[in-house]
Amino acid sequence: MPTVHKIYIVTILAKGLLGILQIAISAALYFGALQYIPRIVRTMVKHELSEDPDSFIATRILSFANIVPTTDSGFYTIYFAMHGLLHIAIVIALLSRVRWANNAAIGVLFIFVIYQLYEWFAIGGVMLLILTAIDLVVIYLTILENRRGRGHPA
Repeated sequence: MPTVHKIYIVTILAKGLLGILQIAISAALYFGALQYIPRIVRTMVKHELSEDPDSFIATRILSFANIVPTTDSGFYTIYFAMHGLLHIAIVIALLSRVRWANNAAIGVLFIFVIYQLYEWFAIGGVMLLILTAIDLVVIYLTILENRRGRGHPA
């Protein structure tokens, strides 16, 4: 199995896990649980930061917890639910080797990239840039996989 194909499979599986996480985040937003994330994370990393105030991992985790949206979450609730469901559907189709899945995945992800960039310019947010970067990587790997598949029928 070529290395690019292995990376593609791992990335697709990670995308599926990200889709599940996005649905969980959407549910947490809907039920108001995310407002507690920064406090929980501070409690979790407090011991590490007391030993090493410059701990790279602890400070990054704390920083990430502080960018999770905790107010005005209507947009993110719907966005994460839709993004998660579409990604899970795409992952299932890609792993099932459905003929149209690669082109559909590229198209859907490209639409998400455009929308995410539009929203980023309108409202900002690091999370939108992270999701856009992940989507661009998956688009690239899907294009490579699509090209590989044409030359090597299953």
